[in-house]
Amino acid sequence: MARQGKMTYRWMDYSAAYAPIAEPWLDAAAQKFTGCEDGWNDYFEYWKNDSSTILGKNFWGKLIFADAAPVAVMTLAFAEGCFTVCEFIVAPEKRSQGCGSAILRELLAQGKEILGREIGAAQAVIYPQNIASQKAFENAGFSFHYAHPDGDAWYYQYAKA
Repeated sequence: MARQGKMTYRWMDYSAAYAPIAEPWLDAAAQKFTGCEDGWNDYFEYWKNDSSTILGKNFWGKLIFADAAPVAVMTLAFAEGCFTVCEFIVAPEKRSQGCGSAILRELLAQGKEILGREIGAAQAVIYPQNIASQKAFENAGFSFHYAHPDGDAWYYQYAKA
């Protein structure tokens, strides 16, 4: 887990200016397991402009860099004392290398620095067929909580020890 005060990644607030970076990551593999049917930027803009959204308070979009290279994009929401990792896409060339787990571990350890809030509890909804995401979240400290009754989604939880 990332140590307090030391961060491996650089977390930038996402904006439409980053769409040319993030959109190509929504390849067939990523599109199959996200709610971004119309593209990453359209997804982000939809939620950013929702009447209940307060950017930086209950909704965040982050572009994550390793050194100078962008490696992932993520959205998070906060409600009722719990964070939700809404969407998380790792650059195709960084997949299956532990990058997703490392990013999640840093987020959980450094929430105050990254989002302005400590992360005591978090959740994610993952498709049952998305084995790579299940492993990434489990390696970061999340655990399977339950399956949606219709079986099309699995809910994962994290609670700070």
